Amino acid sequence: MVLLKRTKTAVAALSAALLLGGCADYMNNWDRVSTRAGNAPEANTAIQEVTAWPEHVEDTDIEFGG
Repeated sequence: MVLLKRTKTAVAALSAALLLGGCADYMNNWDRVSTRAGNAPEANTAIQEVTAWPEHVEDTDIEFGG
């Protein structure tokens, strides 16, 4: 009887450790910006900005013939 009680306790402890071990890995993946992010937000903003066309894009007259 004592061996059966120890086995149940050991199985329960092992099961709890396995369940909580999976949660620990999940909790390490947070969705937030750390203080060590550098200038990543500014770089992403600069990459996605719309740039204006140069002034003479729509000119169809070629000044020099080739």
